[in-house]
Amino acid sequence: MSSISDAGLQIEPAPAYVRRRRRRWTALGALVAVLVATGLTFALRAPSRLTDASDAFDPSLADIMERIHAENDNVIAKHPGEYVTILLLLPMSGDVTETGMGFDTIRHALQGSHLAQLWRNREQSAAPYIRLLVGNISSDAWEDTVTDLEGRVRSERILAVTGLGNSVEATRRVIDRLSKSKIAMVAAVITSDELQRHEALVRMAPLNSDEAAALVRFAGQAVPALKPVVVMDTKPGDSYSRTLGEAYDKTLARVVDAKRRGRPLTFDSTVNASSTVIGNIADTICGSDANAVFYAGRARGLPALLRGLSLSRPCAQRDISVFAGDDTSEQAHLVQSPIWEDNGGRIRLYYTALAHSANVTDHGSRVLPAIKARFGNGDEKGYVRLFPTESLDDGHAIMHHDAVYVAIKAIDRYAKDDLARLGPQEVAAMLRSGTIDVQGAGGDITIDRDGNPLRREIPVLRLTPYGATVFAAWSSPEPAGAARQ
Repeated sequence: MSSISDAGLQIEPAPAYVRRRRRRWTALGALVAVLVATGLTFALRAPSRLTDASDAFDPSLADIMERIHAENDNVIAKHPGEYVTILLLLPMSGDVTETGMGFDTIRHALQGSHLAQLWRNREQSAAPYIRLLVGNISSDAWEDTVTDLEGRVRSERILAVTGLGNSVEATRRVIDRLSKSKIAMVAAVITSDELQRHEALVRMAPLNSDEAAALVRFAGQAVPALKPVVVMDTKPGDSYSRTLGEAYDKTLARVVDAKRRGRPLTFDSTVNASSTVIGNIADTICGSDANAVFYAGRARGLPALLRGLSLSRPCAQRDISVFAGDDTSEQAHLVQSPIWEDNGGRIRLYYTALAHSANVTDHGSRVLPAIKARFGNGDEKGYVRLFPTESLDDGHAIMHHDAVYVAIKAIDRYAKDDLARLGPQEVAAMLRSGTIDVQGAGGDITIDRDGNPLRREIPVLRLTPYGATVFAAWSSPEPAGAARQ
């Protein structure tokens, strides 16, 4: 019988057991080491979020992504030391309710960007040649994409970012992050007045305040004795709708007497059955003496408003015009059933476009013949030959072409310097230097000191109930000869 003092003693194990236990721990340690190493290797080899893979996004984008991939392979194979990379950032989810960009719009954006890449790379002495990569900045992906971008600037030879989507919260966050690193950004279609004056950002599209001013000037000519009412989406985080609505209010207050202006009407597109609210708004408008509606919201809300106006007897019996911003281009595709009943042309929809096919197809437009050739069918690398079933009417192919084109022109200013020493910060400085003046597909492009384009005229289009666009007029946001402050 052992004593209490012996209870705490441990019996020395047999030598064979010690050896077996040591072997177990050694094997376990080796297994842990393998798992850790494998995990680290997996992390280090995680697929890049910057891609040109044809299957990276929606199947409807596979063809254009494959074309980009093929051109990139050609550049790397033939000019391994003479290429730089431009990164196209877009909300690749195709969720119109979140981003305002459906897959048709995204596809056109990719096509226009690729067109600029192709034509640059076919030029004689084209160095630096252009490689194009694509990144997703949808709300659930933008942060990882930007982190990947920041870690690959040098290894991928990234000199500029283009695209950047619409004026929504995710876009603002991307711009804020990249501005801190002074990475050159050329936004193709951002129009919000709030998304400006970032140190590394320039924009191709006019401000919403300019669009509103141009549209009000056009409305004053198109609608006798203008009696307007503003309808605005109050969706949180949608800078486009908010700043456009504010611009309508301010502009109309300057040119229309308060007695002829209706009280503003609002809806929230994020609530269930928001179309019911829009229908009530249409009834309210038709019960007033308003003859013009200035709509500040995304295109998806327009059908409910237009149907409500056309089905109301008072509006159906009198002329009423709806004026909207550039996001209306999301509705610019042919449909078999009419979006609304136009009642013999009494219900009309006009909108400010960022660009239109007339820019590159009309003989009388001021766009350079060489740029028109990029979009025609006279060359095997012309847009019509490359994408014969596509339309230019939403303007996105043109605007994204010009964004890449401007980035290339800024890079070219350093072409004689050592490309190995050139980074996106230098390109950003050139873009914001006040020296960028380019004749693009959307017209002459001059970037002011705030990074905004000086646009003398903005195209106004009419959208038919079947989704066709008709050019209406060019309209200036300012009286002829007025100087912009």
